[in-house]
Amino acid sequence: MIALGTSNTCGDCDGPTYGPTSIKITAHDMIANELGLELVKIGLSGCKNEDLLQATNELAHHKALNDNCKLFMLEPRLGDRTVRIPIETLIPTYYTSDLFKRHSEGSSGILAGWAAADGSNKMDPTIQQVATDTRIPPGRYFFQTYGKLNLPTKAYMDASTFYSHSTLDQFNSLTIIDSIRHIVEANNVKFKWQVVTGHDGQLELLEKLLGKHSTLFDNFINIFDIREISGLSCGCGHYNKQGHRMWYENTINHLR
Repeated sequence: MIALGTSNTCGDCDGPTYGPTSIKITAHDMIANELGLELVKIGLSGCKNEDLLQATNELAHHKALNDNCKLFMLEPRLGDRTVRIPIETLIPTYYTSDLFKRHSEGSSGILAGWAAADGSNKMDPTIQQVATDTRIPPGRYFFQTYGKLNLPTKAYMDASTFYSHSTLDQFNSLTIIDSIRHIVEANNVKFKWQVVTGHDGQLELLEKLLGKHSTLFDNFINIFDIREISGLSCGCGHYNKQGHRMWYENTINHLR
């Protein structure tokens, strides 16, 4: 079984005694254990759906989607309030830096690159992004380090204000999710997907937008919105241990 997703799949939680990847037994661990499957869990914290698509391409390239893989579960984003700004808009000298020279010597890809995010000497992803939540006023995080918003950065922020979580944003997310589904199913692997947060009641509308051109929602397993149930998350907005247990319980009956 392969589980591919965001920080939720990774098991991130910033509770009082938690930290990155602190939830060791996630919903997917419980699911794999119940079904008697070996689990390959790939959680890319802070990723975009494009990163998930490329990760799927790399899994297919390395023949991970084979006869031994019985189930592929995807936890993507469905619309995103976070704007990713190319780092060169903030650091003009980036392309002449030793960092870029190291990247340009070769790429380890999305999967291996994310594994090097711990600061080790392994190759990092070649795609460098600076991210911030557009719900937070400019001036915090990286802005306080690099000064006032320059013109390219401001353009990205302004565009994200209108585009993020719009119907178009969510529809574009669906096209990527559907592409991942086709890659997985083309390799004869069972595919299911879930959205942990961010659907905001738009699922029915989005299903109608796809219409007869896709059967993507036949593979969808709906779960609760974490913001509507107290006690299942910590201040960072990720599932805590109880949240992962509830996630598992709302999923497993669809897979037995």
